[in-house]
Amino acid sequence: MGNTKFHFVKYEFGTVNAESDHEASLMINSPLAPKESKVLAIVSKKVGAPVFPNLEHQELIDRIVHLETAIIWKVEHFTLKAKELEQNSGNKLYDRTLFEKALYEMINNHNRDKGISWSTVEYYLNAFCKKD
Repeated sequence: MGNTKFHFVKYEFGTVNAESDHEASLMINSPLAPKESKVLAIVSKKVGAPVFPNLEHQELIDRIVHLETAIIWKVEHFTLKAKELEQNSGNKLYDRTLFEKALYEMINNHNRDKGISWSTVEYYLNAFCKKD
């Protein structure tokens, strides 16, 4: 069985007791230094998958360093919104096999000045998944 290449981002955050920022940065990088921390790890087979919000690794790292918040949209969000809209209409409106395609379209093509919201999910549901 062959190996598959997986991409990952590992983000550790926490506190350390030190006398200076230089000492703190040395302690942070030492696996033996006393510190309280938690680790967030994200793994995916390909960059651009929803788990990586369509960002290259360096851009993810840059955002983490600057403590930006990333909101991750998944196929499950399309399912949730579709259920809501179908319940309101009383009909099955969407082809669920197209949700992943719609998600990728949304991530790649949404208006970056406005960002993504539930109305964006609804737009892409209607544009790419609506049954005839």
